[in-house]
Amino acid sequence: MNTLLRSLVVSLFFALTLSGLNSCRLTPSSGSSFSDGQETSQSVHTPNNTAESTFLDSLYKGVIEIKEEGVARIGDNYLIDILIDEDPNKKHVFFVSAHLPVGLFKNPDGFYPALQEFILVVPDWNFYQKIAEDATKSGIILEPAVTNNYYHIRRTGEEVLIDSIHISGDRHPKLEFTDPPNPKDMLTIYRSESYGSVCCPKDPRWDIVDREVPFIKDFEDRNKYKIKGIYRQNNGKEGEHIRYYTLPGLTSLQRLQFILEKQSQWIVNEESQNMILSPKLFTPQLIRIVKEGFTKMTEVTDIPSSP
Repeated sequence: MNTLLRSLVVSLFFALTLSGLNSCRLTPSSGSSFSDGQETSQSVHTPNNTAESTFLDSLYKGVIEIKEEGVARIGDNYLIDILIDEDPNKKHVFFVSAHLPVGLFKNPDGFYPALQEFILVVPDWNFYQKIAEDATKSGIILEPAVTNNYYHIRRTGEEVLIDSIHISGDRHPKLEFTDPPNPKDMLTIYRSESYGSVCCPKDPRWDIVDREVPFIKDFEDRNKYKIKGIYRQNNGKEGEHIRYYTLPGLTSLQRLQFILEKQSQWIVNEESQNMILSPKLFTPQLIRIVKEGFTKMTEVTDIPSSP
């Protein structure tokens, strides 16, 4: 879908959600299906029909818009480079104006993993595209009804529960948008890696720790930019620690490139490192900085090969 059509759709929705008009058509969600995108091992339950009163409120505050300029793509992998406060006790609402496969949002390891419940508002791009094509063929101007898919996603243990509804018309929930947070004393994490004990039993990850420095040097040489902002946090007395990658100064596309290559490098079995991984949607995480004590976070300038 071209940029002009997308902009018109988003502008139309913003205008009409504030108008308080009274007619609508409600159907089970269609057009954008959770059957596309990445398949996961989690159990996903999607009811065939959902009443409007089941999960939709008339007003949502603090809505985050996921815009095209906040998304990077390599192949079928995406980085939504937007910070949010991942309060698990809060129901977050996202208006997805970027064109993303909604199937990827169901993976609890990708899209803001700490969230237990959220709502996606996704324009029905197939509907708008058809209206645009019909207008072009007929040579007239058609003003489409605002048409969205709403997804209510709940993560409960090993299950991902999805309710959905399709609304075409005017009785959409009113959305009040907010800017992403700019928190202090927090690290923005794009990737984290956990090492277990060096013994008793030994974590197999220690068998690949010597690959870290050559990997980063090769990556920097090939791409002509530096990987900075690596932090270490101890969480055990036998070498257990977490390594955080904050990737400051890089573009979203550069960050996604590093994440994907690091994901392959992190595989213990070298023969499996070139395997094609399932498409995934990545997001940054905010983690409070620990400044003192045994679990103090320290910036790593030279990654050693031993704990």
